[in-house]
Amino acid sequence: MIRRFGVSVIMLAVTASSAQQVDKKRNDETHAEGSRRLLRLSLAIRADQQAYGMADVVPLSTQFTNIGEGTLYLFDDVCWNPGNFLTIHVFTTGGKEVSGKSDFLRDCLPPPPPQNDVTRFLRLEPGSFYGVIEKFGVRELVPGPGDCDMVVHYETALSSDWVTKYGGDKVATLPIWTRDQPLLTSNRLRITVKP
Repeated sequence: MIRRFGVSVIMLAVTASSAQQVDKKRNDETHAEGSRRLLRLSLAIRADQQAYGMADVVPLSTQFTNIGEGTLYLFDDVCWNPGNFLTIHVFTTGGKEVSGKSDFLRDCLPPPPPQNDVTRFLRLEPGSFYGVIEKFGVRELVPGPGDCDMVVHYETALSSDWVTKYGGDKVATLPIWTRDQPLLTSNRLRITVKP
């Protein structure tokens, strides 16, 4: 009888410990999900000058700034890809979207991070930023001379669903900027293209 009582106490302790671990994991996931809703990130673009010739190259600086009150993590594959990740749109001063010609498609398809690999995320404290510079040929951006406005949009590859299901415990608890956040839109950058 004492043996049964001892086994019952051990079973009760294991069950309680297991329930606490499940509750802690749920609480961590709920906290991470809630903190993802509070994330605030801005996107700004700039070039090294205002006027370019048709044969020039525009070094376009893209800067992500954490404008929120808490730390956030950004997936480290910040790259150019039409429709996903960083996407550039060019407009005439009249608002018509235009595009130039390119010999190649700027395309990237980064692999997702391995489970629990937090090194694939950039940590941005409040007020800090991460930036990249990409060189665009002017002919790639516009069909001809004139004034134009450039706007960049950003949508990350990872969804909060992916982070929860496949990220692992270490990644799932991070406040990660996911594709469930609003689409980021940069400032309008006006450049003048000369013949």
